[in-house]
Amino acid sequence: MARKARISQCMIVKDEEANIRRALSWGKGIAWEQIVVDTGSTDKTVEIAKEMGAKVFHFEWCDDFSAAKNYAIEQATGEWIAFLDADEYFSKTDARKIPEMIKKAETATQKGGIIHALCTEMFHLNDKGEVFSVGQHYRIFRNIKELRYCNRIHEALQMTNGTQMRCVMVKNLPIMHTGYQQSIRGKKGERNIPLLKKELEENPANYNAWSYLGESFAGSGQTQEALSCMGRVIEHGTRQAMEDRVNAAFAVWFSEASFLPDEEIASYEERAWKYYELFSRTGITFPDVEFYMGRFLLRMGKEEDGVRFFELTLEKLERYKGSSSLKVPSQLGLIYNVLQTWYKEHGDASKSVYYGTLSLRFNCHQDETLSTLLSMFRDDPNTTSEQVFGFLAGLYHFENLKDKLFVLKAAMKIEYKELEEQVRSNLSEEENT
Repeated sequence: MARKARISQCMIVKDEEANIRRALSWGKGIAWEQIVVDTGSTDKTVEIAKEMGAKVFHFEWCDDFSAAKNYAIEQATGEWIAFLDADEYFSKTDARKIPEMIKKAETATQKGGIIHALCTEMFHLNDKGEVFSVGQHYRIFRNIKELRYCNRIHEALQMTNGTQMRCVMVKNLPIMHTGYQQSIRGKKGERNIPLLKKELEENPANYNAWSYLGESFAGSGQTQEALSCMGRVIEHGTRQAMEDRVNAAFAVWFSEASFLPDEEIASYEERAWKYYELFSRTGITFPDVEFYMGRFLLRMGKEEDGVRFFELTLEKLERYKGSSSLKVPSQLGLIYNVLQTWYKEHGDASKSVYYGTLSLRFNCHQDETLSTLLSMFRDDPNTTSEQVFGFLAGLYHFENLKDKLFVLKAAMKIEYKELEEQVRSNLSEEENT
């Protein structure tokens, strides 16, 4: 029986005492060794890592993330490396799947050529711990001398001998990433902006770096700088930049433009249409762009166009097969609510009910959304309160008092007496008191 491949868990850190325990905990039991390369911590990161049994090394910071990560790889003795940042982690349940997934990759290698890396999903979490974006990344890969990181910042794996890195996508192994939380984004931007500027001083035609710089400016609240960087990529770099960087350039430009002050936003409308036409010519399908264009148009007061783009967003999302990180899944509630309200105001009750229902499936505890939906049921002479209650039972857990009271409150708010009575009749004597 073949032994399991030895896995070296690696990371580079600086002042990560808040994350280091969680970052090392998931690897316990599956990692052959845990390697932590510290780049200058002044807190208890190193102390905690040693306490948890990690091998700790020190690397003199030189404004180059790839250099630090490659140094960590050089300390590893396992056949495979799992290289997550300190703000990234697997659940303990998912981590236990990794050895078997590596074994399958090695079996596939024997049949059709070497597999160098596993591609996994990454779930980006907001401050509430909710997933707001999903992407794909290479964090598990073979420990071979030809495979190393490149780029001073926003480092990426590549084969140093010029051959193609061969990867396999694995499902049900998401990495959780907390680094985009609002409380952290500004600090990352402050750190990344100088490094990206340095990169661009050395190579002004690096449009991937311009796109990353635009993202960093956006995350730091520097709207005009973000628009300028992304405009440069859109107008000059769509053929040179990687597809996900092109996607980011268009999405961030439209997103930032939609938040411009009222006195400025109108002057960007002509450029917005021009940029959307340029995006369409790329042939790329990336639903975030339609969403942010729709939001921009709604800010402009062009509701019909905004609604059209929101519906186009949903169509493209359903067909999307790309690997770029999407933000639009976390915005579905907003899209559904806008469409619900639009179609109600324009006399299309069927579509309004459809989108209102989708919105409540996305988040059932939306008072205004439920009230709007119930008002249409109330005004429909062909719909009984019994039918409405049965419909709502598919959205709410009526064995839960909280859900009953939430629906009851909405029915009372719009004076839907029949439904109010229907809900009250399903309250127990204890709940009625």
